[in-house]
Amino acid sequence: MRETDVLIVGAGPAGIALSIYLKRAGTDFLLLEKGAPGGKLLEVASIENYPGFPGGSGTDLALLMNEQLTRLEIEPVQDELRTLERREDGLFLAHGEREDYLSRVAVIATGLTNAPAIPGEKAFLHRGVSYCATCDGPLYKGKDVALIGHGERALEEALYLAPLAHSLTLVLDGREEEGPLLAGLRSRENVQVLRGKPLRIEGEDSVSSLLVETEGQERRLSVSAVFPLSGTKSATAFLSPLPLRLENGFIPVDKTLMSEIPGLFAIGDVRVSPLRQAVTAASDGALCSSSVRSYLRKAR
Repeated sequence: MRETDVLIVGAGPAGIALSIYLKRAGTDFLLLEKGAPGGKLLEVASIENYPGFPGGSGTDLALLMNEQLTRLEIEPVQDELRTLERREDGLFLAHGEREDYLSRVAVIATGLTNAPAIPGEKAFLHRGVSYCATCDGPLYKGKDVALIGHGERALEEALYLAPLAHSLTLVLDGREEEGPLLAGLRSRENVQVLRGKPLRIEGEDSVSSLLVETEGQERRLSVSAVFPLSGTKSATAFLSPLPLRLENGFIPVDKTLMSEIPGLFAIGDVRVSPLRQAVTAASDGALCSSSVRSYLRKAR
């Protein structure tokens, strides 16, 4: 078992920023990541709104962040947590696939996770498939696009896309009650709303169409981009042993970014937030560093 003062779960922009701040403050911590550091950045085709970054892919920005980790001698631990629990003594016990971890503070920075891909989705990633309309939407200004999903986040992303696109087809793949967001989309002349199931993303060098089943028939939509947001949700399944209240799957936090459980913090896309962007995630990491160090001082 490895012991540390602060266990950071997830090496996206939030977790990386927190690690940088804690390292410079001399705080003992471990940064866990199940895959490649960078998180959702690795799925973003273009980033043009991150201060100090001249523009490029999300992977380009992730590589720069990783270079900074290397310079600071921060080495992420590759492991995936199965469960996280809080012992009677107030310490957090995390069970990973490879080993267990004991910490005084746990910071959840796991971001969002995607549902199983539809055929063609992975093949056209960065070639017409994107998981972030507010990130990559401007790349398809004046073009025909489709967005697949349901729920508040998908509708908000669709509302962002609609003014940019020549036409937007929203494929509702779940039961969606009528409400202000959906009504706002229906009121736009360039938006059509279909209820159905996505079958396949098609194209050659890039996306050219989306095959969907709607009203019992197959229909091929000519589009230049597809935003599959149907299964995007917070990555919080491993928190099930904790008596933690979630809001639509996201972790509520106070102004210090601590949850209702003392010593458990949440930063980035996994927490309740009005905006989920790389810059807001990094900002969370910076703020959380101060909150975590204050908590540790008071708990000694």
